[in-house]
Amino acid sequence: MVVHWFDMTPDGNLQNAHLNHDDEPAKRLLFQMAGSIINRNAADIRKDIRALPAWSSPFIFALDNDNQDVLNRLLPPGVLMMAEQLNSKHPYEKIQDRNRKLFGRYITLNDGDVIKLITISDGLDEGPDRDIIWELFINNIWPLLLVSILVSGSACFLLARHFTSSIKRLQETIQRVSRGDLSARVSKHFTGRKDEIASLGHDFDHMTARLEKAMLEQKRLIKDVSHELRTPLARLQFALALAQQRSKGTVDSELDKIKQAADYLGNIITEILSLPVHDQQGWQLDDTLDLVALLSNINENYEQMASEKSIKIKFASHFDEALVATYGNMLVGVFENILRNAIHYTPPFGTIELALTRKENENIFSISVADSGTGVPDAALNDIFQPFFRTDSARDRESGGHGLGLAIAHRSVTLHYGKIWAENKPEGGLKITVEIPALPPQDEE
Repeated sequence: MVVHWFDMTPDGNLQNAHLNHDDEPAKRLLFQMAGSIINRNAADIRKDIRALPAWSSPFIFALDNDNQDVLNRLLPPGVLMMAEQLNSKHPYEKIQDRNRKLFGRYITLNDGDVIKLITISDGLDEGPDRDIIWELFINNIWPLLLVSILVSGSACFLLARHFTSSIKRLQETIQRVSRGDLSARVSKHFTGRKDEIASLGHDFDHMTARLEKAMLEQKRLIKDVSHELRTPLARLQFALALAQQRSKGTVDSELDKIKQAADYLGNIITEILSLPVHDQQGWQLDDTLDLVALLSNINENYEQMASEKSIKIKFASHFDEALVATYGNMLVGVFENILRNAIHYTPPFGTIELALTRKENENIFSISVADSGTGVPDAALNDIFQPFFRTDSARDRESGGHGLGLAIAHRSVTLHYGKIWAENKPEGGLKITVEIPALPPQDEE
């Protein structure tokens, strides 16, 4: 294509000297064919002419010295007229036949035979931009172009899919880690591969493994330290009780402050020791719990606390029973923590809505606790489930809580293969929703 368009043939300059824009295609074809057949014999030329595409036959003629076409075709009047004018003394001719231009060459072959080569430019039927050499090229090369496009396109598609699927797998694993699942691994999907993405996957797994180990060791260390603190704390509380008895009211205010600090430290240690550190792989849900009975009992137990602030708890459930798989009494602490927080942050004469529902077309129970307090900032809705996190309005100790209640609830619900989240109500207040899978029917039986 480049050679054709930019005339990079050895005789390109010679050709250009005789070319005009309107007769360029046929004249160029004449020079090209003349240059290619100069060293061939008549039999070879006959084969070449027969091998040309059928559409080009009316535009190319090869005649012998007796003005007979090598393919025995009938000659148009203009071709016959030009053939009579071509001879050894007049080897090149150009004539105008009505709306067509004809170009001819008189060529002596290597075997001594003579060939009169004539080409026709048909401007009326084909238009001024007709390019015979271009059409010859396209007619012969398009199958190869089509096959090349199909093969290279298929290879590129498979290669792109191979890399994008690996990147997508890595992205999914990163998202799991960002949600707190440090047990997620990706290198198992790249088994047998030694490319850069596989190396990245191995490095990522090595990093998450170290993070998981560090996090687990940190949690265990906190638990171990908290457990060790219980003994000296118990001694401190015992000594404090004796001091209060022996002081006979002389230093009661100072001892009360010490007792308040000791009780606060004791509550923190108790909640830390209640924070689960197990992962789901080692967690056995070997017990069954009825959520209806559980929520009813919790509602009754906290009615007294709510009545002290003139708060009304509305419990709504349309089930006789709602069975879920559990471990011990872990879920008891979950809903006690949530309801206790709701009572604490609900203003006097407020209302708390406790509801138990079942998601349509899903085997999942949904428990929601909605208070009528001030809610929390939207940016902190996820952070309130992190250990030791408290909003700015709840930083003082007198506000209650140590930032562990919801963290314990979140961890416990996760170990029950459930979900927990918080959202602010449009009319004001915070709503916490817990979803837990229902017990399968065969397990209920």
